[in-house]
Amino acid sequence: FYSEDMKYIYGLPGGVDPDYTLFYAAAADLLKPVINWKQLVKKSDQVTDLFTHGEDLYLLTYAGASNYKVTKTNVNQLDVSNATTIIPEQNAKIGNLLRGKDYFYYTTNDGINSRAFQYSFATKKIEEITLPVSGSARVMPVDVQSNEVLLMVTSWKQPFTIYNYDPITGVTKPSSWTAPIAYPGVADIIVEETEIKSHDGTMVPLTILYNKNVKRDGSAVCYMTGYGAYGSSGDPYFSTYNLALLNMGVVVAETHVRGGSEKGENWYKAGYKVTKPNTWKDFIASGEYLIKNKYTSASHLIGEGTSAGGILIGRAITERPDLFAAAISNVSCSNALRMENSPNGQNNTKEFGSVKDSIEAKALYEMDAFQHVKEGVSYPAVICVGGMNDPRVIVWQPGKFAAALQTATSSGKPVLLAVNYDNGHFTENKDVAYRNFANMFSFALWQAGHPAFQVK
Repeated sequence: FYSEDMKYIYGLPGGVDPDYTLFYAAAADLLKPVINWKQLVKKSDQVTDLFTHGEDLYLLTYAGASNYKVTKTNVNQLDVSNATTIIPEQNAKIGNLLRGKDYFYYTTNDGINSRAFQYSFATKKIEEITLPVSGSARVMPVDVQSNEVLLMVTSWKQPFTIYNYDPITGVTKPSSWTAPIAYPGVADIIVEETEIKSHDGTMVPLTILYNKNVKRDGSAVCYMTGYGAYGSSGDPYFSTYNLALLNMGVVVAETHVRGGSEKGENWYKAGYKVTKPNTWKDFIASGEYLIKNKYTSASHLIGEGTSAGGILIGRAITERPDLFAAAISNVSCSNALRMENSPNGQNNTKEFGSVKDSIEAKALYEMDAFQHVKEGVSYPAVICVGGMNDPRVIVWQPGKFAAALQTATSSGKPVLLAVNYDNGHFTENKDVAYRNFANMFSFALWQAGHPAFQVK
């Protein structure tokens, strides 16, 4: 991308590593046979986002600040490590750094919910933006030549909605980008945001959604989902899939396990490579909490993990098979020890580790669900889904996991492998996506004892 004055171009390599490695060159070099790139930001600078304003470079970094801070340096000084801090680390994680003409914008996250702020380049003043609803928020400047801003919010009960925001007056108005939709049953949903104690005493955020008529006697089916990888946070979002379950009396639990970044960089690195067991142990602890407090019971609990969340669900059911009635392993990483040999494997060694490193190889074995399937264990019902054209999680991963479970389980419960032969990693059209979710949910609800899904 170009600098604001068009004198420089910036480039950075892509991949799963969130830490930037940034290079710059004179814009005129684009017409030369060889571009004279110079390094501006190193991986060791621990920068995950940035923008330019004139000759100033604004950086979002976790260097010495697990919850992140915003710093500023001049592009002519090339001294990122000694940049001036303009927004210091706070108790809430700082993120979503974006700039407009006279302001830049950012959000903070307390572990689940967001707040939004604006910073004036002229006055250096920080002002909080009043959000229409508590949940997830992002401030999106239309461009850097104006102060026109879109404010995008969603919550567990409100669909994704775009508002027009004026940073000068602080006024938020409805936008024509999104029309309000009245979904049935939303008003009857109860949202509980709490924290539960995990295996090592760490307090882990947990969101619980249910219809107001659901009885807290352990008889309700519960759908518990999690991810915990790449620092991706489980922020509040409105899901029509979840709403369909909620309207059928199913409790929906969104876990905020380590490996995400709900509580900052340390939270992410506490579920990363050698610390990865915290991811599925947090998930297990969340299930134990739901059962202990009678939201559900082990005979009614469904666990779900998708993609990298396959490590979470795969290791949860191999470590605590007694905790779940059914599991959904959706295009899931379930053979981590062999993943390095797959098309997307080299890229993911930065997140999960490499078998070429003796310490990381042991960590990969620990997070490999396939390697932990044991003969004669009573496993829950499981549906493993794979995409024949999936380059991210190659289809033999769910295939091997399903085959191992089918051979080993003593429970008599079904273990199914569903293969999508036409599509890959979330590349399908809506009809295929809806059919996949219908298959997964109906199987899991059947096995978890939901009365509407029993064979008649």
